[in-house]
This record gives sequence, structure tokens and C-alpha cells, in this order.
Amino acid sequence: MTVKRWFAGFFLLILMVTALFVNSILFSARSFQHNLASVAPQTGGVISIAELNRVDAEVTMLERQTAPQRGEAAQLEQQAASAQRDLDNARDALSALQARVLTQTSELETTAGITPAAASGDFNPVDVAQRLDRVTAQRATAVQTRDGVVAVRTDLGRIGDAELSLGPKEDDLARLEGEKRRAGEFVATSERSILGLKGQYGGDFQRIRNEARALIASSPFGVGEKLVGMHPTFLSTVLVCIMGALGALLYLFPAYLNPSSKILFADIVVRLVFGMVVALAFYIVANASLAGFAFVPGGDAGSASLNPFTVSLLGIIAGIMADDIAAWIHKRGRDILGGGASPDPVRPPAAAAPSGGGLANPRGSAADPYASAAQDARATHQAGPAPGDAPPKGGVVG
Repeated sequence: MTVKRWFAGFFLLILMVTALFVNSILFSARSFQHNLASVAPQTGGVISIAELNRVDAEVTMLERQTAPQRGEAAQLEQQAASAQRDLDNARDALSALQARVLTQTSELETTAGITPAAASGDFNPVDVAQRLDRVTAQRATAVQTRDGVVAVRTDLGRIGDAELSLGPKEDDLARLEGEKRRAGEFVATSERSILGLKGQYGGDFQRIRNEARALIASSPFGVGEKLVGMHPTFLSTVLVCIMGALGALLYLFPAYLNPSSKILFADIVVRLVFGMVVALAFYIVANASLAGFAFVPGGDAGSASLNPFTVSLLGIIAGIMADDIAAWIHKRGRDILGGGASPDPVRPPAAAAPSGGGLANPRGSAADPYASAAQDARATHQAGPAPGDAPPKGGVVG
């Protein structure tokens, strides 16, 4: 291996590592913009990390300031619920006691031979007391009936005490409800402020904040933070060009590994730039949907809405197949401008790589880095062993 070839390989290696590093940052930033546009369409995929951090700080401050009120509101909610249960239980017990008194009074009237009074919707203790007085006034009232009247009068007294006890319970519940309402209004005001801040980024602020933090952590020197603030079309254009360079490097490595081809620094630079230019042209053609060619369904979607995987695929394919795609674009343009298809020009036969160096011609010549090894093997098989070569082990030369 010559010194020039070694340095050319080292140069290719540096270019490949650099392309991979730059592509990873660009792809991450463009993917963040694409996901942001799907979550918060109003942003268009463009975001200011500094503004996002400011909103995040304000949200955190509001949540910290309202933490005591949130705890108080939760405690008041529990106390009010407990007071409501106590009040409901007291009312249920009072209703059961009133129903029992009315039932016992009707039974005493029947026993005393008095027609029971018609049932009314409301419980009236005065009316029940008068009915008990009529039962007691009967001369034929038995002693057992008189004892029942005394028991019912005792229950009437308990009903009065129970009704009086409802007042403090209702007052306590009203006080707790008022305090809960005041604390809830304060918390609700804070919640509205927080929702207003988060609403700038759609309904998934937590996801956007986490992805932004991950992007900043994975990109050095704040590069990712600056990239996501750029226009998505510009970022997609840069991404497809860098991916075109990556595709050109994928083409150059097999050519370098072919011993019959001599790669020069000028070949590397020219092929790299050529891959980037063809990738950009191919990307523009794909977006314009020329001659019925469209990567986007409907052909009317802008480059800002393209998935970063699609953009990367276009760039890599264009970088590897730069010669074919350049010819294809040339033919499509000639068909459009000429008003119809015309025969392809006669191509001269492909020439092998010059002996003094230069990049192998990939268009099917003997110097094709992908085909030269197979062609050499076929030629050796057809020609047979050279005179003087030792016969292969395990066989006899015919």
C-alpha cells in the first residue's frame, strides 16, 4: 500500500466518522421538529428552547407556590366529605325515628279504637302529640297502651334533640364547603395560568419538555438547541445534502477496497460534492412531483412535513446512485422541456480507470468496484490454471 493510498483511506475514514456524527445531530433535530409538529401543529415544528425553558420555569414556580393550597384543598375536600356523611347519617336516623313514631302512634290509635289519622307528607310533632293525647283520653285505654304512649312521647323528645343536633352539623358542613370553595378558586386560578402556559405547545407539554431535554443532552455545544429553531425546510435541505455525502462515502469505500482502483484526494472531494448536489436535486424533484414522480401521497405536501426517514432515504440513495439519478433527472427535464420523449444519446463505451490513478467508473465497466472481484473470479475459472501452477489439493488436473 502506497503512502497516498493510506492517506486517502484515512481521509475517507475521517469523512465517514464526521458524516455519521453530523447526520446524527441533524437527524435528531429534524425528528424533534417532526414530532413537535404532530403534537403541536400551531408551532409548525419550530421551537425556541430558551422560551420553552422559561415556560417550564414558570410552570414549576406556579406549581411550587400553590402546593400548600393544593394540600389544603385536598384536606378540606376530605373533611367536607366526612361532614356530609355525618349529616346524611343523622338525617337518615331522624327519618327512621320519625317513621317509627308515626307507625307506633297509628298502632296505639287502632288499639284504643280511634280511627288513625290520614298520613301526611311531613312529620309534625305537634300533630303526633295531639294524637297521643286523644289515645290517653280514652277511658278504656289499657295500661299497656298507656305505656306505649309514654314510649312514643320519649321518642318524640329524641326527635326534637336530633333535629336540634342537625343545625351544628349543617353549619359545620357549610363552613367547610366555603373554605373548600375559596381554596379551590385559588388553585383553579393557578391551574388556568399553568394551562395557558402549557397550551402554547399543545396538549402534551411534558413530552415536548422531556424530548427537548434529551436533545440538548445528546448534542454538544448547544447545536441541537440552535437547529430546532431553524425552519424545517432548511433543516431538511441540509439533512438531505449531508445524507447525500454519506451515500457518496458508501460508494467510495468499496471503490477504495478494490485494489485495481486508485483513489485520489480529488476523486474523494469531487464525488462527495457530486453526491450532495445530486441529493439536493433529487430532493427538489421528489417534492415537486415532476413527471408523475411523487414520494408524498397527493404530491402537494411540503418538505417541512416530510418524515426525516424519507428525507434521509432520498439523500442516501442519491449519494450512492448519483450517476444514474443525474442521468434520470436530465432525461426527465429533456422530456418536459422538449414536449415529449426523445431517444437517449449514444454513449461511448465505458473506459477502465486510468493506470495513473482515478476513481473507478461504476457504470458496468471492468473497474466497477462491486463487479470487478466477481469478473476476476469468472475469468480465472474460464482460463484455467496457469502453466507451472500447482494442482489444487484434493483433485487432479484434467
